[in-house]
Amino acid sequence: MSTQSAKITLTSLRPLIRSLPPSPLSGEAVQLSEALEAIAEKALSPSVAPATAAAASNSSMEALKVAGHQRRITQMRDSIGRLKSGNAMGLYPLTNRILTPPNDPHYYTRFRNGVRNAEQGIARPWWRIFFDMKGKE
Repeated sequence: MSTQSAKITLTSLRPLIRSLPPSPLSGEAVQLSEALEAIAEKALSPSVAPATAAAASNSSMEALKVAGHQRRITQMRDSIGRLKSGNAMGLYPLTNRILTPPNDPHYYTRFRNGVRNAEQGIARPWWRIFFDMKGKE
């Protein structure tokens, strides 16, 4: 185990997790940052030390568990860093062909407008839904 991964604590990981922007598509109760923070708290919670002699023989198993937790926490920290830096957008850029599918070129525009309208409480008219009318709106 490297010395860098051994230094990871909840207090050093929490600001990185909280720096993720909130998702406008998720409700206030369901955010990626809150889920990751709960996972980190569970993984980095202090475990109860073994008190019996039989449990002391399992100390190597406990050490392996701790090393596994630290490895997963290191991977989580690195993944959050990659998400924030936008590595995937550099490796896999979105072309205009992807953003405007030929079968429905205004799909993503309608999606964005629908999210904005839903935030403001504006519903689509029933007749647009009934006749499945599509456009830029």
